[in-house]
Amino acid sequence: MSAVRDPVDAPRPELVLVCVKSYDTAAAAAALRPVVTADTILLSLQNGIENEDILARELGLAPLMVACTRIGVALVAPATIEYSGRGTIVFGEVDGLETPRARRVAAMLAAAGVPYELRSDVLVPAWEKLAWNAGFNAVTTLTAATVAEVLAEPASRDLVVAAMEETDAVATALGIPVRRLRTEAVLADSVAGLPDFETSMLQDYRRGRRLEHDAINGAVVRAAARVGVPVPVNQVLLALLARIDPASRR
Repeated sequence: MSAVRDPVDAPRPELVLVCVKSYDTAAAAAALRPVVTADTILLSLQNGIENEDILARELGLAPLMVACTRIGVALVAPATIEYSGRGTIVFGEVDGLETPRARRVAAMLAAAGVPYELRSDVLVPAWEKLAWNAGFNAVTTLTAATVAEVLAEPASRDLVVAAMEETDAVATALGIPVRRLRTEAVLADSVAGLPDFETSMLQDYRRGRRLEHDAINGAVVRAAARVGVPVPVNQVLLALLARIDPASRR
C-alpha cells in the first residue's frame, strides 16, 4: 500500500472515502475534481450531516449516498494512528433503495474485510451519530475530559443528554425516525465501549487545531431553525466552542 499527496497520482478510483475534517470538504472536492467522474462513488465518513451536499455540489455529481462510521482513533504521531474501538461503515441511499452502486460498495467493503452495514434507513444512524457528537464532542472539549469523566459528573452529564435530545427532536421534526428513548442505552454503551476516549474535537483543541463545532452543533442549530425546534443548549455549546476555537485566535 502506498500514499500520494495528490489524487491525480493515484490509480483512477472506483470508490472514494472522504475522511477529512468537515471544514476541509470543499478543498477535498477541489483536489478530487480531476479524477472524479459521474461513475465514481463517494462516501463521506466525516462528522456532520452536510458534507454530502457540499461534495455533490462542488463536483457536479448526483446526490450521494449517506454514510457514517463510529470509530475510536487518535493521531499519536505523524502518520501514526492509535485505534481504540469500532469502525463499521454504515451507508445507504437516502430513499432506502438498494441501488447498483450501493451493492458495489458492499461488495468492495466485503472483499477488503471492512465491516459494514447497508441500511435502508441510513439517515437514522447519521442523525444519531450527530446527536452523540453534539453532546460528547462539545462537552468533553469544553471540560477537557474523557467520555467517562464527563458522564461521572451530573452537571456535565446533563449537558450531554440535553444536547443529544435536542438533536433527536430536530431529526424527528424532519421526519427521521431516530430512537427517542435511546439516551440511557447510549450513555451506558459509551462508558462501556469508549471510557477513556478523548473525542476528536478535544484532540484537536489540545493540538491547537481548528474545531468542527460548526459542522456538528452548528448543523443542529441550522436544521432546527428550518423546522422551528428550539435548541438552546446546542446554541450555547456552539457559541462557547466558537470562542475557544484555536482558529479564532489566529
